[in-house]
Amino acid sequence: MEAVILDPNELLRLAQDTTEAGRYQLANAVSQFFDTPKLSDSEQRLAGEVMLSLIRQAEVDLREALAVRLSVQNNIPPEVIIFLANDTISVAKHVLQHSPVLQDIDLIHIIALKGEEHWRSIAGRGCLSPVVADKLIDTGDSEAALNLIDNQSITLQKNCLKKLVKFSLKSEKLQTSLLRRPEIDGDLAIDLYMCVSHALRQEITERFKVPAEMIETSLDNLVEELSFEAKGAQHIPPEMVALSKRFRERDEISPELMIKTLRKGQISFFISLFAEKVGLTPEAVIRLLRKEGGRHFALACRSIGMIKSEFASVFLLSHGIRNGEKVVNQRELITALNYYDSIREFDIHRVMKSWIKNPEMI
Repeated sequence: MEAVILDPNELLRLAQDTTEAGRYQLANAVSQFFDTPKLSDSEQRLAGEVMLSLIRQAEVDLREALAVRLSVQNNIPPEVIIFLANDTISVAKHVLQHSPVLQDIDLIHIIALKGEEHWRSIAGRGCLSPVVADKLIDTGDSEAALNLIDNQSITLQKNCLKKLVKFSLKSEKLQTSLLRRPEIDGDLAIDLYMCVSHALRQEITERFKVPAEMIETSLDNLVEELSFEAKGAQHIPPEMVALSKRFRERDEISPELMIKTLRKGQISFFISLFAEKVGLTPEAVIRLLRKEGGRHFALACRSIGMIKSEFASVFLLSHGIRNGEKVVNQRELITALNYYDSIREFDIHRVMKSWIKNPEMI
């Protein structure tokens, strides 16, 4: 390609022309100059300075036009592309999605400083490293995550997919797209199985022949991971709340499941499951469990149809939540069981309705 001569006098004339036609002439002149295969250092500096000066003064429509043109060129000075990438989204989206000049460090910096519109554009890039994909997932933006999943130009690493599976607990619209990813294998399908609707469960079972024992292991692993993030029963992470909600929607929260959960020491999961079953928040359930004598807890257990033997098991196993002790005071157990027997159905419905409406009363 024949080198384009960048005449400083001509550039100055065009830069002083404030008409729309003059601006586009200047943009065209400078962008054509970047098409030149070999530029000297001084030429590159001059072109970069002129382009940045133009961009800073240009109206949005001209910046958009420049972004479209420069986004497909690989020899644009990085400072020019980075300036455009941080611009308003109508300008930035072109370079965020297409520019080969942007490096991982630039994209990570933009993710940290900008908002969801920029994240979503980055997620659609044709070339995206696992490090940048990971940072996008960490933003917690479901649309950015969906754009990432729907981006068929990239390969998603297993650790990213595992994070997206967990993310899908909070955003069901990710689940169908996630299941269509070619990288989803049997292990990831089993993880996804815990998070999805009945319809998608059937599809996973048919495609991957999911063994029952692997489902149990997958659930334990997921609960263990979420419990670790919870840092004890005082804080229930939103993913665990979403998982419990999914169990409720599938009508899978039973006394048997809650007893099994307590026996495994999965305290935060039990609280989350119980909260979903009775219609209270996890915080309200913790307060309810810590009420002396077990009367409040007995009433809540009766409200969900728990029989006396099941209540006794749950009461004994959840004792540590109430006071941190492992040994149950026999008198406390007898008192709780006697109260369990004496509660009237009318009182159960009246009190639970009041608690659900005003959980701070617990």
